[in-house]
Amino acid sequence: MANTFKSAATGSSSTLGAFYTCPASTTAVVHAVYLSNVDGTNDATIDLSVSGSAFFNDRKYLLKTVDVPADSTVVIEKPINLGAGDKLEAKASANGDIDVFASILEIT
Repeated sequence: MANTFKSAATGSSSTLGAFYTCPASTTAVVHAVYLSNVDGTNDATIDLSVSGSAFFNDRKYLLKTVDVPADSTVVIEKPINLGAGDKLEAKASANGDIDVFASILEIT
């Protein structure tokens, strides 16, 4: 069994999109997700969800329309377990306002 630490990141988009997909024959543990509002003036909201595998046969929201004040960061520090094919997805209220970064351990 191999353990590999990975990072996944994206700039925000106002369209829901995957920024990490757990590979085939792999499980993953998301250790933390950082959501940083890089807009120096305006607050923005963020949606963070998981979808993909048979377990997540529809989208499950971890955060839904959560406010991230200008120049602030929201951190999720509880583990999120993903199976092969599961996707982490993000959507912000404004393009480019929120940087999303996830710290992930992949187990094969």
